[in-house]
Amino acid sequence: MSVSIVRGTNNKPASSQELVQSFARQPDWSGELFIGFPIISTPEGRKPIDALWISPDKGLVIFDLVEGTEPGPYQDRQDDLANKLESRLRTHRELMRRRRLIVRIQMISFAPGVPQVGPHDDDEYPLANSDSLVREIVGLEEGSPEFDADVYKKTLSALQNISTIRQSRRMRSATKGESRGAKLERLEASIATLDRHQSRAVIETVDGVQRIRGLAGSGKTIVLALKAAYLHAQHPDWRIAVTFNTRSLKAQFRQLINSFCLQQAGEEPDWNNLRILNAWGAPGGDARDGIYYGCSLHFTQISRKRGTPT
Repeated sequence: MSVSIVRGTNNKPASSQELVQSFARQPDWSGELFIGFPIISTPEGRKPIDALWISPDKGLVIFDLVEGTEPGPYQDRQDDLANKLESRLRTHRELMRRRRLIVRIQMISFAPGVPQVGPHDDDEYPLANSDSLVREIVGLEEGSPEFDADVYKKTLSALQNISTIRQSRRMRSATKGESRGAKLERLEASIATLDRHQSRAVIETVDGVQRIRGLAGSGKTIVLALKAAYLHAQHPDWRIAVTFNTRSLKAQFRQLINSFCLQQAGEEPDWNNLRILNAWGAPGGDARDGIYYGCSLHFTQISRKRGTPT
Protein backbone atom coordinates (compact mmCIF):
# COMPACT_ATOMS: atom_id res chain seq x y z
CA MET A 1 0.00 0.00 0.00
CA SER A 2 0.98 3.65 -0.40
CA VAL A 3 -0.57 7.04 0.12
CA SER A 4 -2.64 8.41 -2.76
CA ILE A 5 -1.44 11.99 -3.32
CA VAL A 6 -3.86 14.56 -4.77
CA ARG A 7 -2.20 17.87 -5.59
CA GLY A 8 -4.30 21.00 -5.50
CA THR A 9 -2.90 24.51 -5.37
CA ASN A 10 -1.61 26.61 -2.50
CA ASN A 11 0.90 29.42 -2.08
CA LYS A 12 3.58 27.18 -0.55
CA PRO A 13 5.11 25.23 -3.45
CA ALA A 14 8.53 24.39 -1.94
CA SER A 15 7.27 22.91 1.33
CA SER A 16 4.40 21.18 -0.50
CA GLN A 17 6.84 19.45 -2.85
CA GLU A 18 9.07 18.42 0.04
CA LEU A 19 6.06 16.98 1.87
CA VAL A 20 4.98 15.01 -1.21
CA GLN A 21 8.49 13.60 -1.65
CA SER A 22 8.63 12.57 2.00
CA PHE A 23 5.35 10.65 1.67
CA ALA A 24 6.45 9.07 -1.61
CA ARG A 25 9.39 7.51 0.25
CA GLN A 26 7.06 5.72 2.69
CA PRO A 27 5.43 2.78 0.84
CA ASP A 28 3.99 1.31 4.05
CA TRP A 29 1.81 4.34 4.79
CA SER A 30 -1.74 4.46 3.43
CA GLY A 31 -4.63 6.85 3.03
CA GLU A 32 -4.94 10.04 0.99
CA LEU A 33 -2.82 13.18 1.12
CA PHE A 34 -4.46 16.35 -0.19
CA ILE A 35 -2.42 19.43 -1.08
CA GLY A 36 -4.34 22.71 -0.94
CA PHE A 37 -7.55 21.01 0.13
CA PRO A 38 -10.07 21.31 1.68
CA ILE A 39 -11.12 24.94 1.91
CA ILE A 40 -12.84 25.77 5.19
CA SER A 41 -15.60 28.36 5.42
CA THR A 42 -15.10 30.68 8.41
CA PRO A 43 -16.64 33.97 9.60
CA GLU A 44 -13.42 35.64 8.43
CA GLY A 45 -13.72 34.18 4.93
CA ARG A 46 -12.15 31.24 3.13
CA LYS A 47 -9.48 29.28 5.00
CA PRO A 48 -7.54 26.84 2.79
CA ILE A 49 -5.67 24.04 4.51
CA ASP A 50 -2.09 23.69 3.24
CA ALA A 51 -2.13 19.89 3.30
CA LEU A 52 -4.27 17.20 4.92
CA TRP A 53 -3.65 13.48 5.35
CA ILE A 54 -6.54 11.14 6.09
CA SER A 55 -4.96 7.97 7.45
CA PRO A 56 -6.62 4.72 8.52
CA ASP A 57 -4.10 4.59 11.38
CA LYS A 58 -3.68 8.21 12.49
CA GLY A 59 -7.03 9.76 11.65
CA LEU A 60 -6.75 13.28 10.23
CA VAL A 61 -3.36 15.00 10.18
CA ILE A 62 -3.23 18.68 9.18
CA PHE A 63 0.09 20.04 7.91
CA ASP A 64 0.82 23.71 8.53
CA LEU A 65 3.45 24.37 5.86
CA VAL A 66 6.19 26.98 6.32
CA GLU A 67 8.01 28.44 3.31
CA GLY A 68 10.90 30.17 5.03
CA THR A 69 13.42 29.67 7.79
CA GLU A 70 11.21 31.19 10.50
CA PRO A 71 8.20 29.12 11.62
CA GLY A 72 6.52 32.11 13.25
CA PRO A 73 3.60 31.64 15.69
CA TYR A 74 2.92 28.08 14.54
CA GLN A 75 1.20 27.12 17.81
CA ASP A 76 -1.53 29.68 17.11
CA ARG A 77 -1.89 28.49 13.52
CA GLN A 78 -2.20 24.89 14.66
CA ASP A 79 -4.96 25.76 17.14
CA ASP A 80 -6.79 27.81 14.52
CA LEU A 81 -6.69 25.13 11.79
CA ALA A 82 -7.64 22.27 14.10
CA ASN A 83 -10.55 24.20 15.61
CA LYS A 84 -11.90 25.22 12.21
CA LEU A 85 -11.73 21.71 10.76
CA GLU A 86 -13.33 20.24 13.88
CA SER A 87 -16.17 22.77 13.67
CA ARG A 88 -16.82 21.75 10.09
CA LEU A 89 -16.80 18.02 10.80
CA ARG A 90 -19.12 18.46 13.78
CA THR A 91 -21.91 19.38 11.36
CA HIS A 92 -21.94 15.75 10.15
CA ARG A 93 -23.98 13.64 12.56
CA GLU A 94 -22.46 10.39 11.31
CA LEU A 95 -19.09 11.53 12.69
CA MET A 96 -20.42 12.28 16.18
CA ARG A 97 -21.08 10.15 19.24
CA ARG A 98 -23.37 12.26 21.38
CA ARG A 99 -21.33 15.48 21.73
CA ARG A 100 -17.96 13.97 20.82
CA LEU A 101 -16.28 13.99 17.41
CA ILE A 102 -15.01 10.47 16.81
CA VAL A 103 -12.38 11.57 14.29
CA ARG A 104 -9.02 12.41 15.85
CA ILE A 105 -7.45 15.59 14.41
CA GLN A 106 -3.69 16.07 14.81
CA MET A 107 -1.32 18.80 13.67
CA ILE A 108 2.25 19.11 12.44
CA SER A 109 3.96 22.31 11.35
CA PHE A 110 6.39 21.35 8.58
CA ALA A 111 9.22 23.82 7.94
CA PRO A 112 11.78 22.20 5.59
CA GLY A 113 13.78 25.44 5.45
CA VAL A 114 14.53 25.42 9.18
CA PRO A 115 18.02 23.89 9.50
CA GLN A 116 17.63 22.60 13.04
CA VAL A 117 14.59 21.70 15.07
CA GLY A 118 15.34 21.10 18.72
CA PRO A 119 13.40 19.06 21.28
CA HIS A 120 9.90 20.35 22.00
CA ASP A 121 8.94 21.55 25.43
CA ASP A 122 5.34 20.87 24.50
CA ASP A 123 4.61 17.78 22.39
CA GLU A 124 1.14 19.15 21.69
CA TYR A 125 2.58 21.44 19.01
CA PRO A 126 5.00 19.38 16.89
CA LEU A 127 7.37 21.23 14.56
CA ALA A 128 9.40 19.29 12.00
CA ASN A 129 11.90 19.89 9.23
CA SER A 130 12.90 17.48 6.44
CA ASP A 131 15.08 15.41 8.77
CA SER A 132 12.52 14.99 11.56
CA LEU A 133 9.22 14.82 9.66
CA VAL A 134 8.92 11.04 9.47
CA ARG A 135 9.82 10.70 13.14
CA GLU A 136 7.14 13.23 14.10
CA ILE A 137 4.50 11.48 12.01
CA VAL A 138 5.35 8.06 13.41
CA GLY A 139 5.13 9.53 16.91
CA LEU A 140 1.58 10.79 16.44
CA GLU A 141 -1.19 9.09 18.40
CA GLU A 142 -3.21 6.35 16.78
CA GLY A 143 -6.66 7.25 15.49
CA SER A 144 -9.65 6.77 17.74
CA PRO A 145 -10.92 3.17 18.16
CA GLU A 146 -14.15 4.10 16.34
CA PHE A 147 -12.24 5.24 13.23
CA ASP A 148 -12.97 2.10 11.23
CA ALA A 149 -13.33 1.71 7.45
CA ASP A 150 -16.90 2.97 7.50
CA VAL A 151 -16.06 6.14 9.47
CA TYR A 152 -13.02 6.64 7.23
CA LYS A 153 -15.30 6.75 4.15
CA LYS A 154 -17.78 9.06 5.85
CA THR A 155 -14.98 11.42 6.89
CA LEU A 156 -13.61 11.46 3.35
CA SER A 157 -17.09 12.20 2.00
CA ALA A 158 -17.49 15.08 4.47
CA LEU A 159 -14.16 16.56 3.41
CA GLN A 160 -15.10 16.26 -0.26
CA ASN A 161 -18.34 18.22 0.28
CA ILE A 162 -20.54 15.60 -1.37
CA SER A 163 -22.07 13.70 1.52
CA THR A 164 -25.12 15.98 1.61
CA ILE A 165 -25.40 16.29 -2.18
CA ARG A 166 -25.25 12.79 -3.57
CA GLN A 167 -27.32 11.14 -0.89
CA SER A 168 -31.08 11.32 -0.86
CA ARG A 169 -32.52 14.14 1.22
CA ARG A 170 -34.87 11.67 2.88
CA MET A 171 -33.40 9.20 5.32
CA ARG A 172 -34.03 5.59 4.35
CA SER A 173 -34.67 2.95 6.96
CA ALA A 174 -34.98 -0.35 5.16
CA THR A 175 -35.95 -3.29 7.32
CA LYS A 176 -35.41 -6.12 4.81
CA GLY A 177 -31.86 -6.80 3.76
CA GLU A 178 -32.65 -7.58 0.12
CA SER A 179 -35.48 -5.11 -0.41
CA ARG A 180 -35.27 -2.27 -2.94
CA GLY A 181 -34.86 0.21 -0.09
CA ALA A 182 -31.91 -1.69 1.34
CA LYS A 183 -30.27 -1.88 -2.08
CA LEU A 184 -30.74 1.87 -2.55
CA GLU A 185 -29.20 2.49 0.88
CA ARG A 186 -26.10 0.51 -0.11
CA LEU A 187 -25.93 2.26 -3.48
CA GLU A 188 -26.17 5.74 -1.94
CA ALA A 189 -23.45 4.87 0.58
CA SER A 190 -21.17 3.64 -2.21
CA ILE A 191 -21.49 6.80 -4.35
CA ALA A 192 -21.21 9.28 -1.48
CA THR A 193 -17.40 9.32 -1.77
CA LEU A 194 -15.18 10.21 -4.70
CA ASP A 195 -12.60 7.61 -5.64
CA ARG A 196 -8.95 8.65 -6.08
CA HIS A 197 -9.34 9.24 -9.83
CA GLN A 198 -12.35 11.49 -9.29
CA SER A 199 -10.55 13.37 -6.49
CA ARG A 200 -7.63 14.09 -8.79
CA ALA A 201 -9.96 15.25 -11.55
CA VAL A 202 -11.60 17.69 -9.12
CA ILE A 203 -8.55 19.08 -7.33
CA GLU A 204 -5.60 18.81 -9.70
CA THR A 205 -5.25 21.45 -12.41
CA VAL A 206 -3.19 20.45 -15.42
CA ASP A 207 -1.31 22.75 -17.80
CA GLY A 208 -3.45 22.15 -20.86
CA VAL A 209 -6.57 20.18 -21.69
CA GLN A 210 -7.97 17.85 -19.04
CA ARG A 211 -10.54 15.29 -20.18
CA ILE A 212 -13.06 13.74 -17.79
CA ARG A 213 -14.54 10.58 -19.27
CA GLY A 214 -16.96 8.03 -17.88
CA LEU A 215 -20.09 6.02 -18.47
CA ALA A 216 -23.55 7.44 -17.83
CA GLY A 217 -24.11 7.81 -14.09
CA SER A 218 -20.39 7.59 -13.24
CA GLY A 219 -20.28 11.07 -11.68
CA LYS A 220 -18.97 13.33 -14.48
CA THR A 221 -21.44 16.12 -13.67
CA ILE A 222 -20.60 16.01 -9.95
CA VAL A 223 -16.85 16.07 -10.71
CA LEU A 224 -17.15 19.02 -13.10
CA ALA A 225 -19.34 21.00 -10.67
CA LEU A 226 -16.93 20.32 -7.80
CA LYS A 227 -13.96 21.33 -9.96
CA ALA A 228 -15.60 24.62 -10.94
CA ALA A 229 -16.47 25.36 -7.29
CA TYR A 230 -12.94 24.47 -6.09
CA LEU A 231 -11.25 26.65 -8.74
CA HIS A 232 -13.60 29.52 -7.96
CA ALA A 233 -12.93 29.22 -4.23
CA GLN A 234 -9.16 29.18 -4.83
CA HIS A 235 -9.15 31.91 -7.49
CA PRO A 236 -12.29 34.09 -7.13
CA ASP A 237 -10.86 36.63 -9.59
CA TRP A 238 -10.58 34.09 -12.45
CA ARG A 239 -13.23 34.09 -15.16
CA ILE A 240 -14.54 30.52 -15.40
CA ALA A 241 -17.12 29.17 -17.82
CA VAL A 242 -18.96 25.88 -17.37
CA THR A 243 -20.57 24.72 -20.60
CA PHE A 244 -22.64 21.77 -21.77
CA ASN A 245 -24.66 20.48 -24.74
CA THR A 246 -27.80 19.32 -22.89
CA ARG A 247 -29.97 22.28 -21.87
CA SER A 248 -31.45 20.47 -18.89
CA LEU A 249 -28.00 20.44 -17.24
CA LYS A 250 -27.90 24.21 -16.74
CA ALA A 251 -30.17 24.27 -13.70
CA GLN A 252 -28.44 21.19 -12.26
CA PHE A 253 -24.98 22.74 -12.66
CA ARG A 254 -26.13 25.96 -11.03
CA GLN A 255 -27.65 24.14 -8.05
CA LEU A 256 -24.62 21.88 -7.55
CA ILE A 257 -22.01 24.61 -7.94
CA ASN A 258 -23.94 26.93 -5.63
CA SER A 259 -24.16 24.19 -2.96
CA PHE A 260 -20.47 23.31 -3.27
CA CYS A 261 -19.39 26.97 -3.04
CA LEU A 262 -21.55 27.48 0.04
CA GLN A 263 -19.94 24.44 1.69
CA GLN A 264 -16.37 25.34 0.70
CA ALA A 265 -16.33 29.14 0.90
CA GLY A 266 -19.42 29.89 2.99
CA GLU A 267 -20.87 32.14 0.30
CA GLU A 268 -22.59 31.91 -3.05
CA PRO A 269 -20.35 32.13 -6.12
CA ASP A 270 -19.77 35.37 -7.98
CA TRP A 271 -21.86 34.53 -11.04
CA ASN A 272 -20.13 37.32 -12.99
CA ASN A 273 -16.85 35.42 -12.83
CA LEU A 274 -18.26 31.89 -12.71
CA ARG A 275 -20.72 31.56 -15.58
CA ILE A 276 -22.82 28.59 -16.70
CA LEU A 277 -23.29 28.88 -20.44
CA ASN A 278 -24.84 26.83 -23.21
CA ALA A 279 -22.30 25.46 -25.67
CA TRP A 280 -23.86 27.27 -28.66
CA GLY A 281 -26.35 29.85 -27.44
CA ALA A 282 -28.61 32.32 -29.21
CA PRO A 283 -30.11 35.80 -28.77
CA GLY A 284 -32.60 36.01 -25.93
CA GLY A 285 -30.84 37.00 -22.73
CA ASP A 286 -28.91 35.13 -20.07
CA ALA A 287 -31.07 32.01 -20.28
CA ARG A 288 -29.99 31.42 -23.90
CA ASP A 289 -26.46 32.85 -23.74
CA GLY A 290 -23.71 30.53 -24.95
CA ILE A 291 -19.96 30.21 -25.50
CA TYR A 292 -20.09 30.14 -29.30
CA TYR A 293 -22.70 32.89 -29.59
CA GLY A 294 -20.90 35.12 -27.09
CA CYS A 295 -17.54 34.73 -28.81
CA SER A 296 -19.07 35.35 -32.25
CA LEU A 297 -20.83 38.49 -31.00
CA HIS A 298 -17.65 39.72 -29.31
CA PHE A 299 -15.51 39.37 -32.44
CA THR A 300 -18.24 40.91 -34.58
CA GLN A 301 -18.25 43.99 -32.34
CA ILE A 302 -14.46 44.23 -32.52
CA SER A 303 -14.55 44.02 -36.31
CA ARG A 304 -17.16 46.77 -36.52
CA LYS A 305 -15.12 49.05 -34.29
CA ARG A 306 -12.12 48.58 -36.58
CA GLY A 307 -14.22 49.17 -39.70
CA THR A 308 -13.65 45.67 -41.00
CA PRO A 309 -16.47 44.03 -43.04
CA THR A 310 -18.40 41.48 -40.96
